[in-house]
Amino acid sequence: MDEDKIAREMERRRQLADRNTGAVVELLRRRQELRGIYPAADLVAENVGWVV
Repeated sequence: MDEDKIAREMERRRQLADRNTGAVVELLRRRQELRGIYPAADLVAENVGWVV
C-alpha cells in the first residue's frame, strides 16, 4: 500500500467514526428513554457534551 492510500483510508475511517458518534449523541438527545441501556453510549454522549 502506498502512503497516499493509507492516509485516505485513515481519513475515511475518522469521518465514519465522527458520524457514528454524532448519531449516538443525536439519538440519545431525541430518545431520553434509551439512556442507561448501554453505558458506553451514555459515556460517549456525556463526553461529547463536554467538548461541545
